[in-house]
Amino acid sequence: MWFKQIQLFQLPKQNFSIPEITEKLEQLTFKPCLPSLPYSTGWVSPIDEENAPILRSVNGYIMLCMQIEEKILPNVVITQELKEKIKQIEASQDRRVRQKEKMSLKDEITFTLMPKAFSKISRFYAYIDTKNHWLVIGSTNAAKNEQFINLFKRSICEEIKTFDLIKPPAVFTHWLKSKDYPNLFSIEDACVLQDPNQQKRVIRCQNQDLFAQSIQALIKDGCEAKQIALSWCDRLQFTLAEDFTLRSIQYGEDILTHSKDIGETKQQKFDADFYIMTETLTHLLKDLLPLFTKKENKEISAKKEILEPA
Repeated sequence: MWFKQIQLFQLPKQNFSIPEITEKLEQLTFKPCLPSLPYSTGWVSPIDEENAPILRSVNGYIMLCMQIEEKILPNVVITQELKEKIKQIEASQDRRVRQKEKMSLKDEITFTLMPKAFSKISRFYAYIDTKNHWLVIGSTNAAKNEQFINLFKRSICEEIKTFDLIKPPAVFTHWLKSKDYPNLFSIEDACVLQDPNQQKRVIRCQNQDLFAQSIQALIKDGCEAKQIALSWCDRLQFTLAEDFTLRSIQYGEDILTHSKDIGETKQQKFDADFYIMTETLTHLLKDLLPLFTKKENKEISAKKEILEPA
């Protein structure tokens, strides 16, 4: 349940009532995918336990879980069936099958094979921070996050916004060029550089001193930092990407050790992990967001050469 990657959204300043949200979630609980459909989505309990509640609430944080069932139908199978069908038509009717008819045949074959397809079940977690009015999704998969947001809008709240940010690559690059970055953070030994004038010129740096002359030469030559590895207060390490997603999150041993000592039942253990994780991520985000949020960042906004609208 510990989020290893997150994407952050802004929610409206409204009261998120637990009974009201519970009722709304229960109207769109997960139902198995019908044989003829390619996928199904719905809400399930964040705790994989029979009769567990549809949501979990701890200290102002509300954990949700979306379950997806997807039918696995490889394209190679559809293509093979399509070729056989075309061959039969052309042989029996002595004519060529045109492109429009091929597309129609492909749809028919897909519909016919769908009930025979295997199913893949996956779960995606997110939590509502009712104090800061955030939605924190534990995934950076754009397609799956869009599915989650669509279900969230249908169930709970239609107004979800992204943050109005200073371009993260401009900030990353400034930190590397000037060695001037907030003392709560440390720059680690990995980044991704890209030349904005030559999009295919991408340099991935691993286990490198980012302030070494070789890396600095690339930056002086026009490369921007698109991702950068950071640590925060010696408690947590992560990679911050240009879209302000946090990836490859690693929690410090002191955090994980403390978590192991709390809780006996599955639900107690879940609640303990949930509490520690959310409190840790909230403090991190409160330190991180002002560095990139236009309304709050006065120091960086004064450096006009690195400020371009996102």
